[in-house]
Amino acid sequence: MEERPTKTRGCFAFVTTPRREVVLQLRDEKAGIAWPGHWSLPGGGAEADETPLNTVLRELLEETGIVAETIEEVPVTAHEKGKTPPHLFAVSWDGTECELVLGEGQALRLFPLDALPEPMPPHVRHYIEQLALRLPPPYA
Repeated sequence: MEERPTKTRGCFAFVTTPRREVVLQLRDEKAGIAWPGHWSLPGGGAEADETPLNTVLRELLEETGIVAETIEEVPVTAHEKGKTPPHLFAVSWDGTECELVLGEGQALRLFPLDALPEPMPPHVRHYIEQLALRLPPPYA
């Protein structure tokens, strides 16, 4: 009997600025990918023998050009009961939209956390809203 590969948990980067903006990627409009044409967090799946941290660091660099100076895995509750949430990593970044390097997808943008775009997968919105509650208040 042929063994089926084990599906690993995805890894997402929740990249925020001191201005309470989040980096989002507009996914490609390709057949066969999850959530085509939707805004999502940068991230993806692990390559062979890659840890979740190494996965998210690689994906973040490949997709946005961001090199994380500080990064921390943060726990989240699953979007659906009985499901395992992805690995989510919080990254603080003090860059601007013009510094983002589009390496994958249709676009990269900074969005205010209180004005997330549509369309967005419901599970991604769920995780962003959870993590936004943990951020410090905006600067005065």
